[in-house]
Amino acid sequence: MTGFVALDLRALQAGYKAHLERGIGRHARGLARALADLVPKGRIKFFVSPGPAPDLNGSSIPVEFLRWPGWIERLPAGRETAFRLSGLSAAVRRLDVRVVHFPSHTDAPLGRLDGTRLVVTAHDIIPVVFRKEYAGRDAIRNLRSRFGTWLNVRVLEKADRIIAVSEATKKDLVGTLGLTPGKITVIPNGVGRFRRPSRSDVESFKGSNGLTRPYLLHVGGIDRRKNVNLLPEILRRARAGGLDLDLVFVGRIEKEPEFPALGAAVRAAGVEKNVRFAGFVPEADLAFLYAGAWALVEPSLYEGFGLPVLEAMAAGTPVIASNRGALPEVAGDAALLVEPEEGPIVEALGRLAAEEGLREVLLARGEARIALFDWRRAAEMTVRVYEEAAGEPL
Repeated sequence: MTGFVALDLRALQAGYKAHLERGIGRHARGLARALADLVPKGRIKFFVSPGPAPDLNGSSIPVEFLRWPGWIERLPAGRETAFRLSGLSAAVRRLDVRVVHFPSHTDAPLGRLDGTRLVVTAHDIIPVVFRKEYAGRDAIRNLRSRFGTWLNVRVLEKADRIIAVSEATKKDLVGTLGLTPGKITVIPNGVGRFRRPSRSDVESFKGSNGLTRPYLLHVGGIDRRKNVNLLPEILRRARAGGLDLDLVFVGRIEKEPEFPALGAAVRAAGVEKNVRFAGFVPEADLAFLYAGAWALVEPSLYEGFGLPVLEAMAAGTPVIASNRGALPEVAGDAALLVEPEEGPIVEALGRLAAEEGLREVLLARGEARIALFDWRRAAEMTVRVYEEAAGEPL
């Protein structure tokens, strides 16, 4: 063996699914940085697919580029899917390590690994929990979705060890899929490099980007369980109640199939002039956008973790979040947790505006809360999972 463990970093390659711009990408980057500092050189490898270099945001981590079989290179599209089904297992075997870790179980192969132990991280099982809600009218898309769900569940069953990012996700893995609790370890995400910028830097950023009024912030996707279509009406009601707020959506969401419905909700509420779609925001700028927000609003019906909640706390911004999924577990007492409906969220906005000292209390609790979520600690726990999977110490 030429190494002990190999970590998949394809999530950090532009164009690989939507990982780079979502929580899975930030998870992979934070874990890779911490493992690179923790694990002795020569004992860990980092690998990616053929294509662009991974976005490590300034970190110097050596990576190996896997090779696609020639027939996959000649495909006009669908190369990554074909590689996962027929080629990734062989490529992993050639890495010559005791353990391979995929930071998302949706990226792992199902083929034989010939003694290489498989560790996967499960962030959630949304397609299983919301099977009916995610069924569309397009028969081909439905068939692809069902096959993908089947494949991902088989990977979880096959894995030697599973890392769940929250107790809520572990509960779903055991209760919904019937997986063995003993092979699942809960290791929460870290917060990353989000820290509270100076007030002058935040104001300068806002001025440069035309953010002239206080704004509510939503970070992430807009698929159905995100429940974002109620935010425009919440904004309308808040403004009618005297709060001069705008609403900023962060994420490359314009091409998502749910975007037309969100646009319709904005028009129906009559708040077109008060809603901005910021698109993808680089990590270096995201901290300023968080820090400048009046509040982060997370109305999701289900989250396997909820990284924006911690990122907002780290940047010094109050959080209003739903009381569903892993959000209460992650937020603790450092957020206003409410039912994911218009009335309770509008009421929480009113409380944040009217109750003296509430904002300061939430910020202080948030600062204490983020200390519990550290990538170094996550990396140390992850190494122990590798050792359990291999049956030997690193």
